[in-house]
Amino acid sequence: MHKRIMEPMDMDTTVVKPSTTQQPLTLQNTYAAKKTIAQGMMDFALVMANANQMRLIFEHQATTKSSTFLIVLISISLGLQIVVGISLIFKGRCDLGGDSKLEQANRINNWVLVGVFLITIINVFITAFTSTAAPPVTGQ
Repeated sequence: MHKRIMEPMDMDTTVVKPSTTQQPLTLQNTYAAKKTIAQGMMDFALVMANANQMRLIFEHQATTKSSTFLIVLISISLGLQIVVGISLIFKGRCDLGGDSKLEQANRINNWVLVGVFLITIINVFITAFTSTAAPPVTGQ
């Protein structure tokens, strides 16, 4: 719903201009902050999933050939997730800083994107090499 301003140019011609009202900066920053918080919660959920996978490897697959490889991949993934999580905190502060910190927020956002891409690729390999077979039953 835009207000239209009519400006007379000549006797027979009028120009219709849309009003240039924009959303206040605080509403845009609120959206960006909420989006950053949601990204952080997703990152936290992935940290929990990786920690559970590592626990399962230590409990059930400690003797398999791929267990060391999986532990290294999960450790790298967890480390990257911590870095991305910290970056999201700083990005959230930049989003709330207004236009003065826009360039810094964009730079952090680009690094977060690279980190999330690497985490995704690493987790694909973790899933591919994780055995879903039931652990062997030991006699008691």
